[in-house]
Amino acid sequence: MKTRHFRLLTLVIAMSLVGLAAATASRADSGTQPTQPESQLSDTSHQVSDIQRKIADMQAHGQAARAGKLSAAATCGYGDPSPIFGAWGDLAGYSLAPQGDFSDTSQWTFKNAEVALDPNPLGTNALQFVKGDAEAISPAMCVDLTNPTIRLMMKDTGGNGKADVKVDVLYEDLGGHVQHLTLAKLRARSDWSPTIAIPIAVNVLSTASASGTTAVAFDFKVEGLQKNEVLELANLYVDPYCSR
Repeated sequence: MKTRHFRLLTLVIAMSLVGLAAATASRADSGTQPTQPESQLSDTSHQVSDIQRKIADMQAHGQAARAGKLSAAATCGYGDPSPIFGAWGDLAGYSLAPQGDFSDTSQWTFKNAEVALDPNPLGTNALQFVKGDAEAISPAMCVDLTNPTIRLMMKDTGGNGKADVKVDVLYEDLGGHVQHLTLAKLRARSDWSPTIAIPIAVNVLSTASASGTTAVAFDFKVEGLQKNEVLELANLYVDPYCSR
């Protein structure tokens, strides 16, 4: 019975990953959804496959993943989803991430970044990066297989339009130790517009957790920012449903 259950779980995970890849590609290719020029998703398939093998080995021995410091600090639960990016052709329901509108930043970690009032189509506050080594790390949050992607707003002014934001996910491995994985490099327009939908990838770790969730945070780091250039992020959202 355990073997049958494990095979079924593996099939569900595989189908979820395939469906996520197709959904992400469909969103990125949609002619009705303008996205940042030259934004790129990282290929995380090797890392996810390695995580799946380790999960399978752990479950075969009747073990569960350990929870660490990231889990202890994580906020679980989201507000009601809505098609917040519908104006750009993405009709999926998204929920605001913890402190995702920057009205409260008590759980964010900033380096050479500050919150300013700069209205955009989804809100009023923005996180501004003004130096090339600027960085911001989000609060920790709980995700599972039904939380496949994140998405946010972005703007870049005063430069040559070639600055990138590298997006890493911080996560706990099966032993509860914090690791990181690069998910994407984002490039912004000169006006406010949504980023591409970014797969979280490591939410597969939730299948090895006794709680059914795993903790993640997101690290946004600026690369190639010029003098007098200002790059802004706003409104971090999580997609709370894998199936439509």
